[in-house]
Amino acid sequence: MSRERTAYFEELSALLRERDMPPARVDALVRELAAYAVEARSPLVEEFGPAGELADRLTDRQSADAADGPEAGAETWVWTADALQEVRLLERFGGQGWEVERLDRLGRFVCRRDRQHPLRWAYRREAAGPRERERLTGRLATEGWEPCGVWGPFAYFKRPEAAVTGPAARLSRPPAPPRRRVYFAPRLCVTLVASVLVAVAVVMVRLGASGTGSTDGETLAGALVGLAAGGLLGARVWKSASRKHSG
Repeated sequence: MSRERTAYFEELSALLRERDMPPARVDALVRELAAYAVEARSPLVEEFGPAGELADRLTDRQSADAADGPEAGAETWVWTADALQEVRLLERFGGQGWEVERLDRLGRFVCRRDRQHPLRWAYRREAAGPRERERLTGRLATEGWEPCGVWGPFAYFKRPEAAVTGPAARLSRPPAPPRRRVYFAPRLCVTLVASVLVAVAVVMVRLGASGTGSTDGETLAGALVGLAAGGLLGARVWKSASRKHSG
């Protein structure tokens, strides 16, 4: 790396730390930006703008309200949706002040909302492999987007609306947390239920043909448990497959 680039990223790191960005996050972000800069091969000021301006864009979420004192806690909420609905729902819930902190190992969105100063959030979903994701993260960082999770072939990014609209992004009366935690299209639920019912009928016919009485509770219970597990597995497979064909 040239002296000019080294000096640029050292200045950016120092500015981000001054703005109270966690050191581990600063290091990761600078590494991603540096990797992107190598691929871009253009002057850093031309690619990202002056280091001070880039630091400002990357720390827009650090509101001046922080001077009012520490947080009095935050609301938390975890939810999931099928791939066909999640982008729309992210937009809706982001408008209600919900910030996605991460996706858990089941692909659920783990969210929080500041109780004192809730802000609107914007989200975007991008299809990218591991190598593409690194370049994508660096490019989107210049626009204030930061990664908030990865699931399958998709990477999720968030940005506080304050980066675009300023004070208008603040919510004065956010709605109550949603009661629902699962959002699947009705046709998916109908298909799964119908599949399970058909499978139950097939199992019962086979049990009758083999001479096993319908009063054999243990056998029937075991079959039903297996069918239920299969239905749940099918739901996860359907969701995963849907993600590969949606954007």
